[in-house]
Amino acid sequence: MATRLGNLRNSLYRLRNTRRLIRWGNGFSLLLNAAVVILLIAFLADWQLDMTRAQRGVLLGIVCVALVWSVRRFTLPWLRQYDDIVDLALAVEKQQNIDSDLVSALQFERPEASTWGSVQLEQAVISQVAETAPQINVFQGLPLADFKRRVLAAATVSVIVVFSAVSQPGWYGAFFSRMLLGNVQYPTRTQVQIIAVNGKALLNKESRGGQTVVDSIRSPFGHALQFHVIARGEIPESDSGQVRITSVDGDIATEIEITRVDPKADDGRELPDGIRQLLGQDPKGNGYAVFSGELPRLMDSVTFRVFLGDARSRTYTIEAIPLPVVDLQVDVTPPAYAVEATLKSDARGSSKRQVSVVEGSSVDLTVQCLNKQLTSATLWLGETEEPYQLTPKDGLKKRWTLNTTGTPLASVSEPLQYRVQVTDEQGLQLESPIHGTIRLRTDQAPRTAVSVRTRRVIPTAKPPIRWSASDDFGLERVVAEVQIAREDGNIEKDEVEIAARVDGKAAPTALDGDYPLDLSAFKLVKGDELKVTFVAYDYRGEELESQRSFSEPVIFQVTDRQGILSGLLETDQESAKQLDAIIRRELGIGETR
Repeated sequence: MATRLGNLRNSLYRLRNTRRLIRWGNGFSLLLNAAVVILLIAFLADWQLDMTRAQRGVLLGIVCVALVWSVRRFTLPWLRQYDDIVDLALAVEKQQNIDSDLVSALQFERPEASTWGSVQLEQAVISQVAETAPQINVFQGLPLADFKRRVLAAATVSVIVVFSAVSQPGWYGAFFSRMLLGNVQYPTRTQVQIIAVNGKALLNKESRGGQTVVDSIRSPFGHALQFHVIARGEIPESDSGQVRITSVDGDIATEIEITRVDPKADDGRELPDGIRQLLGQDPKGNGYAVFSGELPRLMDSVTFRVFLGDARSRTYTIEAIPLPVVDLQVDVTPPAYAVEATLKSDARGSSKRQVSVVEGSSVDLTVQCLNKQLTSATLWLGETEEPYQLTPKDGLKKRWTLNTTGTPLASVSEPLQYRVQVTDEQGLQLESPIHGTIRLRTDQAPRTAVSVRTRRVIPTAKPPIRWSASDDFGLERVVAEVQIAREDGNIEKDEVEIAARVDGKAAPTALDGDYPLDLSAFKLVKGDELKVTFVAYDYRGEELESQRSFSEPVIFQVTDRQGILSGLLETDQESAKQLDAIIRRELGIGETR
């Protein structure tokens, strides 16, 4: 509804909107300037300190807190202000130095004003103000100077930011990427194009500006690390750089030097494919330089960075893959005849890599990987290069055994040297194959011995012979071979069984006893000579031939009673001489001084 003070009200509404725009301009100009300062400080801190991802995470939190504080400090106070029409009228009266009729007229125009008092007085005030309203400049006194200064400062900062962003987009892109916890590096005069470890490219910047980045690689524990770096741009005069290597926990750090190499000196055979390909695209080099360095041995998972000229690479991780941890078990199955003796003397299954076995034994090899699965296990025997492949014994592929059928291990007949190599699921092998030796444990011939009290006998005597026999694995039998030399020159032979193994029982390893040899069975006469030799046969099962050993022969002289008495007299005389010699030696008789 149109009123007589409509123009005045419209002017006051425009004043309110203008003051709102000024407040918004002031608040957002201050916020823009504060944000630029905060981001500039963050950039300088990140650029100078070369912050890690964790440090940049903390910095991003500080930036967010600072921006929130700036909004609350510089922007919200301006945005929270609100202008009422009556308040604006009071401000105009104060600015214009006029009486209070302006506010009164606005209030008298309200519908409820008719109940306040004299209607004629209210209409008179309204009419007077309506007549003077066109001459009132409600915009007089607006704080435009500070507004213009702040807006000009914000506009200047914006122009500088936009111009620098257009001229140096790499810096801005790198900064905001890093603030979002990316790993982009700031532009440098020295430009690292490729970083490769053991031929695997971690960073590969191609000619179109594309970028392929790998966060980490895996390398076998204990192996060397070969670093290759290709760069262009401003190459350092020293023709060298550094690779700083740090353990994952940060406790140990080392630094290796990378030096410039000529890729054409060895036709690039030692360079990764990515480097050869890039150099192949630009045969003249055109500012490219290749640097190489080596870490002799990787002992743990590490992180590293490349420093070359003013270029600093991001942080990469090299995970040390453990090599297979292998246990080799040797199971020996001796021949049946030697089982009991082997069990008593040595364990049949052993983790020893050098074992001694009885000829004819079967040897089973079991390879067990303690820390991972295997894809293959290979055995070589002796000097031959023909491999024998082991097969997995379980579904986890951690235990592998050899089928010995048709191999020298099925029945060992000669000493063997062997070596075992395994391959795990990452394609890693042992640093050196497992070497071992299988030696033959000789089955010694049996041992036997005899003794007698007298060697002069009469034809019908039964002289007792004390005998003993032993073997390392068991005795088959013991016999006495008797050879008779007759007085007329004829020679006769006979054999007497002394002891034998009992079927169904284990072969004894030792036997002994007194055997009375009955001479009456041989029909001897005075003058005959009897030679008795004990023979021991060892037991080697049903398939192998027994070995035998002979005792010292015992020779008996066949005589009569008179001959025996003469022999006793000779023995007594000999004994007396020996006793006399002993007494003289003890008393020192006959010694020279």
